[in-house]
Amino acid sequence: MKQILLAVVAGTAAFGASAADGTFAASNVIGGVRQYVYNPDGSKLSVSLGAVEFLYNGGVVGQGTYRFLKDGLFSAGTVAIPDQAGKTVDITIEVWDKTYGETYEIAATKPFALLLLPQTVTITLGGAGSPPATAASLTGFTGGTLYFANVPEPSGIALAALGLGGLFFVSRRK
Repeated sequence: MKQILLAVVAGTAAFGASAADGTFAASNVIGGVRQYVYNPDGSKLSVSLGAVEFLYNGGVVGQGTYRFLKDGLFSAGTVAIPDQAGKTVDITIEVWDKTYGETYEIAATKPFALLLLPQTVTITLGGAGSPPATAASLTGFTGGTLYFANVPEPSGIALAALGLGGLFFVSRRK
């Protein structure tokens, strides 16, 4: 009986060690350098309006959407990705002004929304080893200027199509 119990305990410990979470420091302060996020007018994105999400394999990781801690700066602490300790992965960072929507996807559908183009960084996650390695930093994140995502409204597209049709019709008559 003791041998069975020891085997179960050893197997559980081995599984726990092999299935460790990979970690990264979800912040745009990298090695003491601040990678601010700016509005088109040059001001830093407001602490009350800035939002950020981190995606891995198409899904949001961590606790979902994070707010900015200071104008232009965000920090979500340490974010874990299950079973990826020490692995090299691509993390996509989405930043937007929450005035236009609670999620990046919603904001991206709004005309003139303030969005930062999603940035993908390749990092080797921490968390491997005993004791676990420290969280990796988002070294590939460059910050940037938010831009106006000029999403044309359907009526604008219809007017453009009508104008092109009119030009075609006039040119065919001549």
